[in-house]
Amino acid sequence: MTDHQDEVTDLRDDATSRRRVLLGTGAIVGLAGCLGFGDDAENTTTGTGSRTDAATTTPASTTTGAETTTDAETSTESEATETEEEGPGYKQDHWHGRLFFEVDGDFVNFDQSKYYLDSIEDERPETVYFHFHGTAAHGPNEWSNEKQVVTFERALNLLPGIGYDTAGGSHVITYDGTTYDASRAGTSISIHRGTDSVDPTTYEVQHDDNFWVSVRTDGGSGGSGGTTTATSTESEGSGDARTGKLFVDVNNRRLEYEAGATDGNASGFEFRDDDQPSTWYDTGEATTLADALDALPDIEYEQASGGKHVVTYDANDSFDGTYRETASETQVLVRQRTNPVDPASYQLQDGDAVWVYVHTTNAPDNEH
Repeated sequence: MTDHQDEVTDLRDDATSRRRVLLGTGAIVGLAGCLGFGDDAENTTTGTGSRTDAATTTPASTTTGAETTTDAETSTESEATETEEEGPGYKQDHWHGRLFFEVDGDFVNFDQSKYYLDSIEDERPETVYFHFHGTAAHGPNEWSNEKQVVTFERALNLLPGIGYDTAGGSHVITYDGTTYDASRAGTSISIHRGTDSVDPTTYEVQHDDNFWVSVRTDGGSGGSGGTTTATSTESEGSGDARTGKLFVDVNNRRLEYEAGATDGNASGFEFRDDDQPSTWYDTGEATTLADALDALPDIEYEQASGGKHVVTYDANDSFDGTYRETASETQVLVRQRTNPVDPASYQLQDGDAVWVYVHTTNAPDNEH
């Protein structure tokens, strides 16, 4: 039997073990989008417990250099060590995070069967190390990492149709048969984990990492902002129409909107019947992000003392409620791509890709 066949046999025989979950202090690992390490300790709070409208105390933390580590992180990492029997790189954890991947403002849709483990594992068993699942209990950008610690370089290379390499120290990305080389004039590539740039060749994927891969070309339709500009003749409003993306995720659910979805309180801000439920248009005076969120039918945005985020979700389902950034079991991120923004003052700009992420430990169980 060849080495490759041995690896295939080991992966298939161990299908049960990859569904094990690790329970650590203050964290639940193995739940879809479950709380964990977080990519920005200064902007998020994590912990356990049921959802509450009242702020609760965050776990004690220690600071080492520029990184802040909670007790939950320390406990989880100490229990996720390798064993002599399983060899280097093996781990028992089942980790999750988010990945946004854009080329000239066009975002890759990972909610497709060609990225699902169930569809590709038989032919490529190694994809168990980094893959996606259907959105029944996962968000459309939510990746899964099982059985082995991998660098982000290997993670990207495990995804069908996507490749990562370097040339002279510059990023090289392949997507859908086209290679983009940042060492060449007219092409730029940025790769972030949270708000910080990372080197995919050395950075090892961790639970709750949020990755953003952005490819820009001089000839791309997205330009510097990532989307094209609609003129006044294409819009019912006066003046130019700014346009961009708005991704709102509440407990692993992507909220999508169609024409007529907004309540009119944000004049000029709208969605259209263009089969792009995350694409917004804004005519006339620029709309603040807070006003845009308040115009949505099931979202209300407020700020607590210190500018902390407060998001109320009201859609008559089991996850209705008010989610506060200060609550230890709640995570709220508001970003324009990889940059945190203040919705009360930030005005939507042409080409923006805004991500609002709300999560609590009450998210649906993940059996994968």
